[in-house]
Amino acid sequence: MSRHAGAGCVLAALAVLGVPRTGAAQLPLIPERNVSFDTDEGTWMSVAVSPDGQTLAFDLLGDIYTLPVQGGTARQITAGMAYDSQPAFSPDGKRIAFLSDRSGAENLWVARVDGTEALQISVRNDNPIFVTPAWSADGSSIYVCEFRADLSSYELWKFAARAGGAGERIIPSKPSPSARADEFVSTLGVTASRDGRFIYYASHTGRIELGQIPQWTIKRRNLKTGEEETVVYANASPRPDLNSETAFRPVLSPDGRQLVYGTHLDGRTGLRLLDLDTLTDRSLAYPVQQDQLGASSWSDLLPGYAFTPDGRALILSDGGKLRRLDVASGDSTVIPFRAHVSQDLGPFLRVGIRQETGPVRARIIQTPEQSPDGRRLVFSALAHLWIMDLERKSRPRRLEVGEQPAFMPSWSPDGHDIVYVTWTARDGGHLWRMAADRPAPPVRLTEVPAFYTSPVYTPDGRTIVALRSSNYVRMHAYMEYGALRQAQLIRIPATGAPATVIAVARMGGKPQFTRDAGYVYLNFDDGLNRVALDGSGRSRVLQVVGPGWYFSEGPAPVDDLKISPDGRWALAQIAQQLHLLDRPAAADKPVDLSHPSVQHRKLTDVGADFFDWADGGRTVTWAVGSTFYRRPLSGVRLDEPTSSPSAADVPRRGERGLRQFAAIVEAPRDLPRGTLVLRGGTAITMKGDEVINDADIVIVDDHIAAIGARGAVKLPPGASIRDVSGKYLVPGFIDDHDHLADVRRGVLDLQTWGPLANLAYGVTTAFDPSPLSIDMLIYEDLMDSGQMLGSRIHSTGPALFSFNAFNSYEEVLHTLSRYPDHYRTRNLKEYRTGNRRVRQWVAMASKALGLMPTTEGALSMKLDLSQIIDGFSGNEHALVAYPLSNDVVELVARSRVSYTMTLGITNGGPEGQDYYLALNKPHDDPKLNRFAPHYVVDLKTLERTWRDPREYQFPRIAGGGARVLHAGGVLGVGSHGEIPGLGFHWELQAYVAGGFTPAEALRAATLGSAEAIGRQEFGSLESGKYADLLILDENPLLDIRNTLSLREVMKNGRLYDARTLDELWPRRRPLPPLWFWEDGPPASPPEGGSSLP
Repeated sequence: MSRHAGAGCVLAALAVLGVPRTGAAQLPLIPERNVSFDTDEGTWMSVAVSPDGQTLAFDLLGDIYTLPVQGGTARQITAGMAYDSQPAFSPDGKRIAFLSDRSGAENLWVARVDGTEALQISVRNDNPIFVTPAWSADGSSIYVCEFRADLSSYELWKFAARAGGAGERIIPSKPSPSARADEFVSTLGVTASRDGRFIYYASHTGRIELGQIPQWTIKRRNLKTGEEETVVYANASPRPDLNSETAFRPVLSPDGRQLVYGTHLDGRTGLRLLDLDTLTDRSLAYPVQQDQLGASSWSDLLPGYAFTPDGRALILSDGGKLRRLDVASGDSTVIPFRAHVSQDLGPFLRVGIRQETGPVRARIIQTPEQSPDGRRLVFSALAHLWIMDLERKSRPRRLEVGEQPAFMPSWSPDGHDIVYVTWTARDGGHLWRMAADRPAPPVRLTEVPAFYTSPVYTPDGRTIVALRSSNYVRMHAYMEYGALRQAQLIRIPATGAPATVIAVARMGGKPQFTRDAGYVYLNFDDGLNRVALDGSGRSRVLQVVGPGWYFSEGPAPVDDLKISPDGRWALAQIAQQLHLLDRPAAADKPVDLSHPSVQHRKLTDVGADFFDWADGGRTVTWAVGSTFYRRPLSGVRLDEPTSSPSAADVPRRGERGLRQFAAIVEAPRDLPRGTLVLRGGTAITMKGDEVINDADIVIVDDHIAAIGARGAVKLPPGASIRDVSGKYLVPGFIDDHDHLADVRRGVLDLQTWGPLANLAYGVTTAFDPSPLSIDMLIYEDLMDSGQMLGSRIHSTGPALFSFNAFNSYEEVLHTLSRYPDHYRTRNLKEYRTGNRRVRQWVAMASKALGLMPTTEGALSMKLDLSQIIDGFSGNEHALVAYPLSNDVVELVARSRVSYTMTLGITNGGPEGQDYYLALNKPHDDPKLNRFAPHYVVDLKTLERTWRDPREYQFPRIAGGGARVLHAGGVLGVGSHGEIPGLGFHWELQAYVAGGFTPAEALRAATLGSAEAIGRQEFGSLESGKYADLLILDENPLLDIRNTLSLREVMKNGRLYDARTLDELWPRRRPLPPLWFWEDGPPASPPEGGSSLP
């Protein structure tokens, strides 16, 4: 079906619902599935009461329903894939305002009370997040709040209540253009007095921080004068830790004399009633629906509730039910309802992904550089150096430089020599020179070991320029990310000698040269700089910016910037795409790639991992994955300075001089040989409820060949038998949300500790759903080839974010094609990439390319549910509305989206790991300190926030996950990589704290996670599955904490001692010493240290 035909179907469907064909864009995704069920409860329902008191309107799973005030059968008045929410009756009762993304972006809409004659009020087409529409007293306008992601705060707007009504910002987030973050203002939950004099709202000062309980106050604004006064909790403390309670979600009584608002006490939510005349303030109801103070309040801090017209009762949702709350007595009665849900869904996007076999083929070639004569290419791959002739079907050959990992090769101007870096975590690195063609041992050029990067010859070939920084500092950074670092720019004679420092600053990228003798160009904090080689100074020559992260205000600097050898042009890389631009004469103003002021053109649509100039600036080169591209500069079709950016100028292969070369680098796959029988243990197979006592598990090479009770399985001749009597065997754990933050990027660490810690704690597969760079793809290959030890590594490759700035389905399709075509991964991560239209483009392109996209909802149910409706295969992080009622439980279970709660981090409440850190005090645990650097143990365990257990939400969130599981849903387990290995066990304990049985938690950690990432060759002890398993001393079915009794771990058929990671079978091999074993603190505390018990 064509996209145009699909759009017509959507228009027809909306017309049935009374949505006019206004010319606004519509949602592009055509539904392919449907879930239908009846429900008598709903999650986080915002309810409104008609002015005559006869009708209720509420939202349920992104649709609006109406209901007689006494209850009964709810009538659905909006339908389809659009997410409609937060209805509000007009003062005359004839219309309903609501929020909807049916135009492709969320906007403010108004319709008749039966859902017909819908009009789009706001006409935003970017990615607005609107919250809580509220009518003015006279019905002429509508107030609505907007979340500013770049400021993490909420603004108040007012729109005229007509189609395309003009919007006016009433209360901005920034009181002034120069306001600091602690001066930002948030406004939420507006309610207007019927006399038209005032509006009331919740107000907060400072950025909103997830997982914390911010102090909100209730304010009243005089609409005539603009004056503002605080009516609830004006007594802020001079000490921020002693602020009084928080107050939010005000609702004004019809006579304007009473105000109900929400508050937070003992980890739960209550309602209070304030008499505005006497200032008498009393508790009205406690507990009620759990608030969203610690989550993203994109549907407000409490669901909508309202007074009845006589002011005697409140209508609200609580615990999945609609309730009538008597104001005088506080008594609550259920308003029964039954709603039929018929929810269209996008395509089912989960795919089966088989483990690669045969030789390991490098997914990525790093820093490829064309030779000066244009005939050869040098690059690094799999931590070695390679050279390749630039001819069809040419294969790279490895350069013999020893076994030390080598990176970042660069040619001498005459093409006879290559300079490169070596590096290990233990020893640091050096600069080296080697002959490109003649047999000769490499020559070390540097005397001092350090972290060296990006060595480049000067044009005369006499000097090498490189970046140098402290190896100690590198290895003591918890996470390494970004192009810049604090470093020295050094020069050294090409024959070797002590280095001369020519600049010290935050810098990055590759040194560059033009015809400007005596100067080198390099990226610094303020852009591309011209640096004198004699060290006499530097000056900025160019700034280029483009789309940034959703949480950053304004455009962001590009990731890399390179000037042409003639100094006229520049290449800029951002969001893994390559741009060409004319260098402006002045450097005082940045060039913004979103609307450039110079000649420009985007050169790639699939992507560019690395790029460079060649042939003296006549040629542009780049690589994506393991493919190298080049094209002549003369063939680029530029946009004029005044024009908007066009689509990428991408000629077909062979046209306008475009050439491409596949660099096929292969290494043997790590494959153990031998047959092992694990005999006598209790096998908890995850094949249904199967438990095999006194089991025989036959391992042949890297697979399980057979499993059964002793004597029921035929043993291959010559098999080794290992007695595991009294032990418990379970499948290896699969952490399906594990950010391996410890990896070093660019110059890689082959002893990175995170995967080692994972394996030692029984996580045999780690899946990183957003590794932030392409390096994780290389680590996957290094692990598969046996050059590294640790858990298996899989990832999505770099995730899609707001900085991709997609403007069309075609852009999305081209960008996503690099994942299967170049990175050989079918897993994809999308997170806050754009508005609903853009997210649906991602789903559509994923289906076309056979990708399996996962996503997360930013702790916002609105985003979570819309993405589940669109067919995304995975939903990560907590569904924060507590409790999850039947509507959401059925949608999640029947859609077959996988749900991974990551309870150890922010989940709508405090991070769950804080609870387990306080409970277990792991700082001095010998195993943790063996597999994690001590500075990391300090960072993670020495100082955490203690809280009363009542404040934690994670057991309640886990309870919702248990409901989804019991309804047939797919649950996985992910630790977020906070404390690699150990944190996964705490995640299992958190699941059980919420109502999972130990068996259910184990299933989620194995088969559930395997299904979540599409790798069902893992996750159970069955014939034909990969031999990943754990051997425990204690029974985990009796107590989930017994998973920590791990004795031995098998990954890929190799058996290791879990306490040491010494290999036990088929080889006996100790774990090589790790760099940080000699990096810990003294054996005893220094004099004067703490002697507290």
